[in-house]
Amino acid sequence: MDVLTLSIVNAFIAATFAALLVLQYKSERQFRYQRYFILAAVLMLVNALLSTVNGSITSLPYWLVPALSNTCSVGAHLALACGIHRHLQLSAKRQWLLLLLIPIYLIQLTDFASSATANRMLFAIPLVLAFNLWSINMLWRQRHSELGRVYLAFIATFAFNIIQFTLRSTYMLLEHFQIVHTQQSALIHSIGFFSLTAFAILMIGCVIMLSHSQQRLALLHVSERDALTGLLNRRSLQTRLVAELNRGQRSGTTLSLLLFDIDHFKQVNDQHGHKTGDRAIMHVVDIASEQLRDYDLLFRYGGEEFLLCLPDTDEATAILIAERLRKAVAHTAMALEPNLKMTISIGISSTSTFAEPDELIEQTDIALYNAKHTGRNKVVVYQQP
Repeated sequence: MDVLTLSIVNAFIAATFAALLVLQYKSERQFRYQRYFILAAVLMLVNALLSTVNGSITSLPYWLVPALSNTCSVGAHLALACGIHRHLQLSAKRQWLLLLLIPIYLIQLTDFASSATANRMLFAIPLVLAFNLWSINMLWRQRHSELGRVYLAFIATFAFNIIQFTLRSTYMLLEHFQIVHTQQSALIHSIGFFSLTAFAILMIGCVIMLSHSQQRLALLHVSERDALTGLLNRRSLQTRLVAELNRGQRSGTTLSLLLFDIDHFKQVNDQHGHKTGDRAIMHVVDIASEQLRDYDLLFRYGGEEFLLCLPDTDEATAILIAERLRKAVAHTAMALEPNLKMTISIGISSTSTFAEPDELIEQTDIALYNAKHTGRNKVVVYQQP
């Protein structure tokens, strides 16, 4: 396939990419990183259109081809990196990086750059590789997250781009400096355009997969979360607890459960109203959340009941955590109701072997029942009969 045909194909792909992203962004405006991907698609489109016009209609002046087209190519990779940076919510002023396009273009107009293709490559290719490596570095750090598989697809796409740019530019530089004499520049040029086509197609697939995966996770988040507190709900309890029990069995560690509820909560609702009751629930949730480790799981089990899953935690440590939580609730006043004192009762059960989730929860519930009926505001551990 000749360069002109590949340029037309690239223009079509870039235009389709930009149109899809615009439509997707209009329906999912919370994914603001897509604005950078749209910019990347537009820059790819401009680059392809310039190459198409230059190869079919008329020879364009240097300031358009290759100066502007090269700048668009480098800028597209910079925009992709900025989009990934925005998606991962990393701190920095990304928009200022786009101003790099101005000096990149101006350097293309210097005598050094205009004198030879190799000189332009010596400047542009390292920038493209740097932006691709930056993208890979950001994504690699997040490979174990919920979107890890999507990030690995992005990494593979950028790795492909790095390899093709490196091999192609190395050959062309070797030929320019007459280190090799194969006279295959036209073929290598065509391969380069084809590689850009492949990279664009792969990138479209990655971006669509990222958006789809985020939408799926958002729906999953809604189905697994309690509307008031944002905690994991009872629907997600069975699956999460089975996973933690299996993990504990494999690693030979102990898993502990804490089931706690707010003492005399019905009186809070009856005397102060349901809005105050909701604030009381959030007050306890905020305190409990501050006590959690990164790998602990907190569920809203019922109206004013909460279940705390503590992986890799033996009974003695679970008691310490429970007492710390109980004291924190008892000694912390609500912001809008400073005279409303609340306490919680806590039941604990632990296991170092696999147990049925319902059985373990029932044991914890029995311990909570004993805490409620022996004075409240206390911690009780389940005892085997």
